[in-house]
Amino acid sequence: MSASRQNPAILIAEDDPGSRTATRLFLQRFGYRVGEATDGPGTLREASLGRYDLVLLDLGLPGLDGEDVLLRLRRDSALPVIVLTGRSEEQERIRLLDLGADDYIVKPFSLPELEARIRAVLRRGQPQPASGRIEHGDLVVDRHTHRVTKAGKPIELTPKEFDLLAFLAANPDQVFTREELLEHVWGSTQDWQDPATVTEHVRRLRLKLEDSPANPRWIHTVRGVGYRFADLGPQGPASPSS
Repeated sequence: MSASRQNPAILIAEDDPGSRTATRLFLQRFGYRVGEATDGPGTLREASLGRYDLVLLDLGLPGLDGEDVLLRLRRDSALPVIVLTGRSEEQERIRLLDLGADDYIVKPFSLPELEARIRAVLRRGQPQPASGRIEHGDLVVDRHTHRVTKAGKPIELTPKEFDLLAFLAANPDQVFTREELLEHVWGSTQDWQDPATVTEHVRRLRLKLEDSPANPRWIHTVRGVGYRFADLGPQGPASPSS
């Protein structure tokens, strides 16, 4: 990241001047450096300057839809994005995470909660001290390039699918509950996010990674507890896949 960790720089992408000003003044009280954008193209221009540690992205931007802005940001950079949305349906929230949002917050929200979400996302974005390359058999997860290959062939994952796989693969044979995975991967809790989000992401990972998703080689269900990563080999024994 380009900005100082002691005084992170936040880009507020919001077309409503009252909300934008209130958010800016509140964050500045905590020492954040704040920039502003009022439309989609302006958000992309500001984000491309390399000045910011995180973007607060309203979905209702003029000029270019907020979802298109999110997709372009994800295509060009790993800059963390918290989406500000008025849509509270679970499937919509899962879709935003799959598009590449690091977190979301539903309007109307409290500014203290927003600042707490910012801190959580910035903590997750700190550099990994360990090697960025994780290898298990013919599965390779590269945290530096955000690429996954299986038997030398690339596997296309969403940003959150990648984060989940990288976390599990970096902690083989350890069992994590869905609530623990929410905390470690999403920086959230079941008070804010349904643990079923984890179940759905595990299901999607298996569909993309496993030759037989119902008989997974890598990501295993520990019934009544959660999930663990263990390479059982191509002919691994059957494992519950729910």
